[in-house]
Amino acid sequence: MSKSVMLAMSGGTDSSVSAMLLQEQGYLVKGVTFRMYDTEDDVPEFVKDAKILALRLGIEHYTVDIRQHFRDDIIKVFTQQYKDGITPNPCVLCNNTIKWPYLVEAADKYGCEYIATGHYTKVSKVDGRFYIDSGFDPEKEQSFFLWGLDQSILSRTIFPLGEFTKDEIREMASQRGFEKVATKKDSMGVCFLQGQDYRHFIKKEYDNNKIDISKGNFVDEEGVVLGRHNGVPFYTLGQRRGLGINLNKALYVIGINGDKDEIILGDKSNLEVRRIVLENHLITDPDVMKYKELEVRIRYRKQYVLGHVARVDGDEMEIILHEPEILEAPGQTATLYHDGRILAGGWIKENYQE
Repeated sequence: MSKSVMLAMSGGTDSSVSAMLLQEQGYLVKGVTFRMYDTEDDVPEFVKDAKILALRLGIEHYTVDIRQHFRDDIIKVFTQQYKDGITPNPCVLCNNTIKWPYLVEAADKYGCEYIATGHYTKVSKVDGRFYIDSGFDPEKEQSFFLWGLDQSILSRTIFPLGEFTKDEIREMASQRGFEKVATKKDSMGVCFLQGQDYRHFIKKEYDNNKIDISKGNFVDEEGVVLGRHNGVPFYTLGQRRGLGINLNKALYVIGINGDKDEIILGDKSNLEVRRIVLENHLITDPDVMKYKELEVRIRYRKQYVLGHVARVDGDEMEIILHEPEILEAPGQTATLYHDGRILAGGWIKENYQE
């Protein structure tokens, strides 16, 4: 299994150019395309595109249908968490539990030592440990979603695009005679939403599965009823627009009580936190607590805030932010960096002001 790599191929620009670059670097490339969320009976276009590219490049190509697994472990979790008042991050969950495990399975099945994807990030090895590093292109950098990959996976992972910008990747495709690949549109947001608002998606899911959504009360911090809402799943922490309530001042969702079907409203100042507790975390650097200043990212494409790890206790890890930050909802994730290198990450469990 020398120099052989199993590449996740979506039929898009990034994975297509990844295949070209890996071949040029001397790898024996094989490709796998996962059917995860499409509902078509026939072969969908993205699979056809991947197969055509593989044929043109002389790459063995496989298609794996994991739609039922994806529906059970990603889409059902997504809709249930909103019902419970939690704001999910399906992309991180998918990377940790679906995409990489199946990619490793395909690599092992078809005799590949390495695995690869078209993410704009990098892997480095320091003192015998593997780390994910930020990609070169700040507009496409995707390491934020990958903190959950463990050492056994990182030791086999190649990210061919980590040193390039998206414009450079498009130019590479064009120069190699793949004009259609060069001009493909990027996919945006959560894949199975297909660009639609999540509220429309989960409403359809609830209707199809005959799940009732209870309306409830908007309340203030003291529990005083301010009005009625349409159901807990349709609101997220920090939300201001679309509340359908007018009290002549700006109100934000500062809390969600799924058990009581209550949405708690308050001032923006109620959203500022200094402490974040993570659960089900993964620590890549065992000495993460020695760093007095880490870059803490709790939102994709947003500037990090500074903080440090104050406590690691079993399944929990507590982060202290050096300046107050607008909270991110439980169910989202935090990724901890030092000099652009991921040291740890986890799922947000709770936020505290002090």
